[in-house]
Amino acid sequence: MSRRHRSSRHSYGQKDFGLPGIIMFGRYQFAASHLGLDTHSHRDAIEICFLERGEQTYRVGGLLYRLRGNDQFFTLPGELHDTADLPQERGILYWVILDVRPLRKFLGLTVGMAAGLKRELCRMQTRHFRAHPDCARLLREMNDLLVEAPRLRAQARCFRQLRLQALLLRYLMLTIQASRQGVHGSASVLMQRLLQYIDGHLDDPVVVPRLAEVARLSESRCKARFKREIGVPPAEFWLRKKIERAVVLLKNRNVTEVAHELGFSSSQYFATVFKRYTMVSPSQFHAKNKRDN
Repeated sequence: MSRRHRSSRHSYGQKDFGLPGIIMFGRYQFAASHLGLDTHSHRDAIEICFLERGEQTYRVGGLLYRLRGNDQFFTLPGELHDTADLPQERGILYWVILDVRPLRKFLGLTVGMAAGLKRELCRMQTRHFRAHPDCARLLREMNDLLVEAPRLRAQARCFRQLRLQALLLRYLMLTIQASRQGVHGSASVLMQRLLQYIDGHLDDPVVVPRLAEVARLSESRCKARFKREIGVPPAEFWLRKKIERAVVLLKNRNVTEVAHELGFSSSQYFATVFKRYTMVSPSQFHAKNKRDN
């Protein structure tokens, strides 16, 4: 398996960061869907997620939140949340869990500064919002520092801790700023036109050059702009929409019919893509729905 398609998941705690108050920093890069999250909560802690790439659904208080690439999402202390019986989808996601109880030297800050930061974090009004453009870079830098830590000497580890503190505080300040703007990432007029085109051509094969023609952009510029605004490459978004449609069609149609209707080159390729996003094969999904009905 090539490196670019390998799945990985890593998490680090307070001992790795060397800063009081951080319970966990984590990152996953999934090349295929994984089991969804069971319903859980974090007592006395706030969790902030940043989806760098892909899509992901979360549920809090019975409400569903559909994240796209470059979205942030947070839960407050004690709030029950899960992935709404859906898998953790392929993509790249970071999460930070912070202890918001009164703590000495929270993230290395003075008592007053720590209290002010925790107060602002717990007062964030918008649960789901577009992240500041610098957030992805800050999180990548933190992850890289944590990965290389075991190879560093003691003096270098001290400097690394200072860098981690600076990066984390910057990330939290930008998160608070973005939450106040409360932008959910509405697409531009051009992207809306491309999304409408995809919705109207789910029975066609995925042909990105055709999207570029519709957008009147070069293929490279079309791909770059689509990913920047929507959060995933156009081909992946098109496939996701096909699978969403397939889930509906498979309740009343067989696998071969659905594969043909949605423009897949073969039933085998359709099955491969379907399982990548749902964790079950289309035949298993069809059989289950047939039994349930």
